Amino acid sequence: MSVHNGEKTIRAAIRSILWQTCTDWELVLVNDASTDSTAHILRQFHDPRIRVLDEPQQKGLAVRLNHCVALARGRYVARMDADDIAYPERFERQAQYLKAHPDIDLLGHGAVLFTGGGQALGVYPSACTHEEICRRPWWGFPLAHPTWMGKQSWFAQHRYDDGLTKGQDQDLLLRSYRTSRFAALPDILLGYRMERISVVKSACGRFAYCFRLLAQVRNLPSALMAVRGVSVHGVALARDLVLDLAGTISHDSRQSFRSADEATKSQWQTVWNRLRVEQDRQA
Repeated sequence: MSVHNGEKTIRAAIRSILWQTCTDWELVLVNDASTDSTAHILRQFHDPRIRVLDEPQQKGLAVRLNHCVALARGRYVARMDADDIAYPERFERQAQYLKAHPDIDLLGHGAVLFTGGGQALGVYPSACTHEEICRRPWWGFPLAHPTWMGKQSWFAQHRYDDGLTKGQDQDLLLRSYRTSRFAALPDILLGYRMERISVVKSACGRFAYCFRLLAQVRNLPSALMAVRGVSVHGVALARDLVLDLAGTISHDSRQSFRSADEATKSQWQTVWNRLRVEQDRQA
């Protein structure tokens, strides 16, 4: 995990790791030059499994994740953002699957989208098999970055691009999908925080992905894939700009997510309520 100015969310993210039913883990956490009270909050956690690295110069997510992977001592590496919430059984379920399926390099799972107030907005679009995940590489890979757990050796071989500030996860999947095996559990095992949808952030991600598609052109099929990807992302960006001008981008974009059924909402509410109780107890 890497965090920069995460004082509002980092406590909840760490607590959700502390309550994992799988207890054999280490958290390699890089404080990437935070200027708020993040460093003070991190010092309040005294679990020996938490390794905090305070870095005085901000280097960005890709650099810090590569650093974390290099320091990781476990067989598997799990990803999580500093504003998300892991369900208690997340690590256990993923580790069990990876042990039972040694051919899988990287494993994701379902995620519920939620606001800062704990409201469930929907479910992150996902696919389960490698073929489904990689069905439209020109568009992207439905495998949410904070849900990843994979072989440490795979992460060490396939490093994040240090030069990217957006879309590092999709770039990594694009570069590796032909020689790797991906999968995802269908179960919801993470709360994915989504306060608002930023057209600027979305545009940066689309531009970065299109650039990578063009950089991979080696022959006619890859050229056609790049043209298709640039065209589709261009249309999507134009749609985002229109929605942003109309002031409805957050609402309309959320409509594309699958709605959360009552069982998913109930499960999420149980997780959220537990966080609230623990937060009140620590206050």
